[in-house]
Amino acid sequence: MTALLLYKICITMLAVLGLSFVAEKISARLAGLLSGYPIGTAIILHFYGLEYGAQFAADAAIFNLCGLLASLCFAYTYYRVSQRTASLVVTSALALAGYLLPAFMVSQMNPTRLTALSVAIIATTLFCILFRGNKVKQVTTSRGWSTRMVAGRLIFTAALVLMVTEFADTVGPGWAGLFSAFPVALYPLVFLLHREYGPETARTILENFPYGLWSVIAYSLTVSLLYPIYGVIWGTLLGFGVATAVLAIMGIRPLLAYWKSSGQNAM
Repeated sequence: MTALLLYKICITMLAVLGLSFVAEKISARLAGLLSGYPIGTAIILHFYGLEYGAQFAADAAIFNLCGLLASLCFAYTYYRVSQRTASLVVTSALALAGYLLPAFMVSQMNPTRLTALSVAIIATTLFCILFRGNKVKQVTTSRGWSTRMVAGRLIFTAALVLMVTEFADTVGPGWAGLFSAFPVALYPLVFLLHREYGPETARTILENFPYGLWSVIAYSLTVSLLYPIYGVIWGTLLGFGVATAVLAIMGIRPLLAYWKSSGQNAM
């Protein structure tokens, strides 16, 4: 169990540090897209499978699809509230409420795979449209990374992952699946960058987050189908393969924009 906990923490550390590096050194827009990649979802569903069985994780993956609605509500609430108040605490609290309310509504459902997939597709499409007209200026400056800053990011994120995974055995596959959809990589990323650079950087990440969620839909659907057949390890690898292909398609445009701007700056 100790080795398993350490494994969770190490993977989470790498994920958040990697997204932070992309946001601060490369492109906040690209970081937003990557934050939709199933980093947190994959970690949580993978450990659900290892700890509680492949079928438990496959059932949780169906609820994960429905839970994407709650993650999108979290992102949109954070985005809108940050435009109206300078308080990071108020913004964070209302965004969490924006996650919990739709999550509670979804928890009352008993969705089939098709129903869950429909909810995920409709919700993601809707929020891509809602975010489309809300472009903010990207912050290009960055600060040096201190030991204290890095430690704070790691502790915050690791605590979130451990919290949602350790409750899974108590709440069952329904709520466990909803918890697996919690934006465990996105939340600490926008919270900490908002605190350090202001709300504009956080909003740039949030407005690109829904586009990355198409890869989560692909991952969760794959896991729900393949975990019972191929097991946790192979199901995870195949899920990542499908999710990566989807993200590559969605990420071509921002990558081209970044390379183009880098080339112009070099001239």
